[in-house]
Amino acid sequence: MTSAAAAPVVPASAPLIATDDAGLVDDALRWCAAVGATPERAADLAAVRRTWRTSSAVLLGDDLVDDVARAALPRREHVVVLAREPSRRWADAVAIGATAVCTPHDEDTVVELLVRALDGSGEACVVAVVGGSGGAGASTVTAALGVEAARRGVRPLVVDADPWGGGLELVLGAEGSRGVRWDDFDTTQGRIDATSLVDVLPSHAGVQHLTWARGSDRRVPDAWSEVVSAAVRGFDVVAVDVPRHLDVSGAEIVGRSVLTLVVVPEEIAAVSAARRVLAEVSTRAPSVGLVTVSRRSGIGRGAVEEALGARSLARVRPDHRVRSAVDQGRGPGRSRSLRRVAGAVLDAVGVEQR
Repeated sequence: MTSAAAAPVVPASAPLIATDDAGLVDDALRWCAAVGATPERAADLAAVRRTWRTSSAVLLGDDLVDDVARAALPRREHVVVLAREPSRRWADAVAIGATAVCTPHDEDTVVELLVRALDGSGEACVVAVVGGSGGAGASTVTAALGVEAARRGVRPLVVDADPWGGGLELVLGAEGSRGVRWDDFDTTQGRIDATSLVDVLPSHAGVQHLTWARGSDRRVPDAWSEVVSAAVRGFDVVAVDVPRHLDVSGAEIVGRSVLTLVVVPEEIAAVSAARRVLAEVSTRAPSVGLVTVSRRSGIGRGAVEEALGARSLARVRPDHRVRSAVDQGRGPGRSRSLRRVAGAVLDAVGVEQR
């Protein structure tokens, strides 16, 4: 992590090589070395039992498959059966809950499975935030989600994926934070390690963020999909500010989210614009909710819900301190209204206090 205020990343435990077959041991050692892991070794069932639950992955030789199946060890993730004749071991692999059955020639497959096991849980809660109209406040809501997630003791990442927005780092008051930006991924190819991503992204007040560098052309790099995948593996909550007119990256992020928020000011013109945004988002998002923004002499929260046919999870109430706090680089964390909004959203997706 780049800040002591952020939660530490706990390194994954070692993988387990469970076989007494010297040839399979040699192969497995080579594959573990390829992912930078030093494995534990087990040559019999008794040794397997000791680390079955705690190993990050298990490379199980076919010489021990029968013993493991008879022992009825608890099912777990990331078990790979190594067999010279895979067709004879599929039934046993299914019985013990193995992820795959691989031969000594399936190096690429095994290495990929090891990377997944060692590279985070892949269970981050992704919330996409879309402005229903220009200036709705999607960046502010995104930042508030990160701040509230940090208060709850989880690892948050906020992502600016809207090239036309005002800049999420400005809202956070984090433009001076040191770390990599979107621009640094322009030449990145292949899989991105989640732990490495956590280590290099800038952090401010316990919230890590991915934004553009000052003066950049604010273009989402070709590696954006791998970056987002690594973020999902490396963090607990990922809040993404997505453009209203969904581009390729925005459409995929919305599709991967557990919830997409459409932020709508309580004004007739804003509702008219939000109707088009909501229609597009709803074809891609698994779940959609509204966050309404109170306006003086506005039409009210209920009218927005009725006009758009969608439920409002929360309402942002006027707070003059937010604008001055953002302008002075203090971020949105002092606003009680935004904290209530962010809290309601995190409650809705099941992010609890730790």
